[in-house]
Amino acid sequence: MKQANPAQPLPRDEYGALDTASSLSPTLRKDAQAFIADSVKASLLPAPYQTFSKREYECLNLDIYDVLVFRGRVKGLIVQARTFWRDTRKGYTRSSKTYYLVLKANRKLTATVIENNTCSKRAKNTTALSQLVNHYLGKIEVKCKKPSVPVSWAYKVLAKDPDGRLLSAFDDSEYKIGIWRQEAVADDHGGGFYYYDDQELAIAATERGHTFLDSVSKGKQLVLCEVEVSGRAIEYKGGKMASSRLRVMKELQAVVVAAD
Repeated sequence: MKQANPAQPLPRDEYGALDTASSLSPTLRKDAQAFIADSVKASLLPAPYQTFSKREYECLNLDIYDVLVFRGRVKGLIVQARTFWRDTRKGYTRSSKTYYLVLKANRKLTATVIENNTCSKRAKNTTALSQLVNHYLGKIEVKCKKPSVPVSWAYKVLAKDPDGRLLSAFDDSEYKIGIWRQEAVADDHGGGFYYYDDQELAIAATERGHTFLDSVSKGKQLVLCEVEVSGRAIEYKGGKMASSRLRVMKELQAVVVAAD
């Protein structure tokens, strides 16, 4: 599948913490953990802990949000210290988070508390290591905006009415050029927008009557369109896909269903 926007955000968990297993080499992961251990030992970061009792559970975790790498070594981290408390009987919970910028220069460690209103949101918009650190060092700007969503090129067959409008062959809903449509995708054809990753496969499946039933396509002018898709995707037999977001970019060619 050809990617329409090649610069993708760094892999992170749902909270924004860096997926170090896929983002860092084994050497850098070991270096980063040693960096954290030294920072805790120097009282620059709080020490992780877990406590249990019959009435409550409490913990503090340290998660890495960015790594500053210089000449193959870790020279800085952005770390989130997150506390969580739960009343095990009544179910009440509370949590807090603090972000630290920890740096090493001339073998000396320093730590600064940074703002926590936008740090996680900015982290989700970074596409390379060290960008978030350099933002808080004032060297670059990482914008606080909705994270970019991966978009891919694909192909979809639509019906074309006498006025030139592109319509769904199933329900006659209109697909306007360049306008995103959005719908939750679900298994067993329960929702989403259908398409094919491969142009030739989209044409062949339609010509053979695999894309539409005769009752759906009969009497309609069908056209192949180039589309962009994003969001959650489901794959069906024969290469047909469904995604939660789709927009038509241009009409490519007519497609004729083979006669019985």
